[in-house]
Amino acid sequence: MRALLLALALAAATSAQAADPQPAPVYHSAWELDAFVGYGQIAFPFPDTAADNWSNGGPALALGVAYRGPHFTHPFLDISWIPVLSSGRNTYVPGTNSGLVSTSSSSALGLAIGPGWDIDWFRVRVGVGLYDVFVSSTVNGVTNSTSALSIGFMAALAAQVWRPEPFALGVEARVVGLQSPTNGFYEALWQVGITGRWDFSRK
Repeated sequence: MRALLLALALAAATSAQAADPQPAPVYHSAWELDAFVGYGQIAFPFPDTAADNWSNGGPALALGVAYRGPHFTHPFLDISWIPVLSSGRNTYVPGTNSGLVSTSSSSALGLAIGPGWDIDWFRVRVGVGLYDVFVSSTVNGVTNSTSALSIGFMAALAAQVWRPEPFALGVEARVVGLQSPTNGFYEALWQVGITGRWDFSRK
């Protein structure tokens, strides 16, 4: 009888443990790595490309690091490659059997810092930083390139729709505004794509 009671007690304890699993660990802070891959181009002011044979934007990339503390605000550092516009033109030269082929492209490399906010699976970020704008033009095989530093402002809105911890994957839209130190605000750029994060350290 005593052995039967002991067996029933062990069975009850096992059932209670199965019905009440251990809670998932709670993390109060995390360091994360971010990545963004997408497409973008200039939004304003859009140049007149009616005479061009082709014009488009290009691939947009960004890498970043962020610290998420116990509050929903987190600081971040973002390094990004931003396409502006690429175009090409083939102009016939009268009196010759050939044309004048010219291409141009513009892009920017940026470093921005700022705060971000996580609200459920939504993420909002704003930042300020420096952007090095590159402009390259090629006419009949001869290339000229210039670059200039600009102050920039960025804003991003993401939806992290898939979150298999410690990872998250979603979609993101970005806007970057470039400001010349002497001419004020002069260019706005947009990008859309896929974003992901990895919590490489948690406490």
